[in-house]
Parts: sequence; structure tokens; C-alpha cells
Amino acid sequence: MFKSVRTDRISITIVNQIKNAIFQKKLMPGDKLPSERQLMEQFQTSRVTIREAFRTLENSGILEIRRGVEGGAFVRDPSATVINNFLSDMLLMGNIAISNLTEARLAMEPFSAKIASERMNEACLKRMRENIGEAKDCLKKGNHNDARLLNLEFHRILAHACENPVIFFLIDSIMEIMEKNISSLFLSVDSVRRTIEHHEMIYDAIIKGDHDDARRLMLEHIQDIQSALEALDIEAAFRSRKAAQDV
Repeated sequence: MFKSVRTDRISITIVNQIKNAIFQKKLMPGDKLPSERQLMEQFQTSRVTIREAFRTLENSGILEIRRGVEGGAFVRDPSATVINNFLSDMLLMGNIAISNLTEARLAMEPFSAKIASERMNEACLKRMRENIGEAKDCLKKGNHNDARLLNLEFHRILAHACENPVIFFLIDSIMEIMEKNISSLFLSVDSVRRTIEHHEMIYDAIIKGDHDDARRLMLEHIQDIQSALEALDIEAAFRSRKAAQDV
């Protein structure tokens, strides 16, 4: 599977070969890599170099290193967890702003709504209908937090309908950050209701096959979200939360 290497940065070459093996599906999620000794022989290098490569891959979220008799280096399931945690930490430290997230959504989601409209299947349409109905029920019962979580899930459903794993990964990552860091902040009932209404309009445009209108409505929806978050002075709220955590 692997070839011996002779370069100044042997560990980097080893990292790249292991990545390629995963990308080419020669190694699958859950697979255990050969032992350190076996890799030393295959790559014709030292244990220190193998461990350096493992550490790089573990920090990238590609490998999981388990200790003990049944331990070793295992290929991790593909997940946005590493990126989500990184962005969440950056958010709390003030290195990125909420406006950065909403600008990214403005760049991606109107286009994704158009693409999803063009590629939509009945299963996704059903999920969208159910999502909107459940969000309305939660709002009627006064369960505003669950309604907000369902509103975030609507965007995941739409991203999934794009049939583009890169688009889904990016939007899912942002929704995860919104869910972890923003959903606990106060938004008025009117804001939550307005979001559901926007989702209904986007759904209707998709049903009608009006792809450009789906794009336009999503753009207006994200702009509305951006205005609502800005009105909360959300950056100040994050700084207060961070200060409280540090006490």
C-alpha cells in the first residue's frame, strides 16, 4: 500500500501517502493502520518519524490514536467536528465575528437554494414540509427554542438536497456553530415566526419550480437574520459570556 521515502521531511511525505490511501478508499473509516514497526519497515524510517506523522494526522482529525492492548492508529469517520470546534473557539476568543458567519451564509445559501430547487427530490420535500409543520407546532406551544433548532435544521435539509457534499459540509458546519453558540441568545417570538414564514415562501418557490425566486427569497431571509443578530449587539453578548467562563 505504501512506498519507502527518502526526503528531508519524511513525516510529511508519510502523512500525504496515508491521506491519499484514505481518499482513494484503500483505507476506510474505522480501519486500523499497520503497527508502528510495520510502518517503519514499509517507509524505511524511524519510530520517531512515524509518531510525528501520526501526531500530525491526529491533530488534523484524520486519525484517532487509541492506547492499550487493542490500541493503534484508526481512521476516523468523516466529520465536521474538528472544524466546528475550531470555529467555535475562534468565535469565543473574538478572532472571528458573527458577521463573518452571516457573510459566508450570504455567499453560499442563496446559491444553494437555487441548486437545491433544481435537484430537489420528493424525500427532501417531505422533510421540508415536516420541518416547517413541526416548527409551527413548537411555536404554538411556546417552545421557542425547539422552533429555532428546527429552523436551523431546515437549512441542513436544503443543503442536503443540493447533492453536493462540499456545500452540505460547509452549511452544516455553520448551522452547528449557530446551534451551539447563538441559539441560547434571546430572539423575539416575532423573529422566530418570521423565519418560519420565510421558510414557507422558499418551500413554495421550490414546489413551483421557480429556482430564481428560491435564490432571491433565501437572500432576503439571510439578510433578515443578519439584521436581527446585529440588533442584539451579539458581539457584546459573546464577550460577556467569555468573561463569565473565565471567572
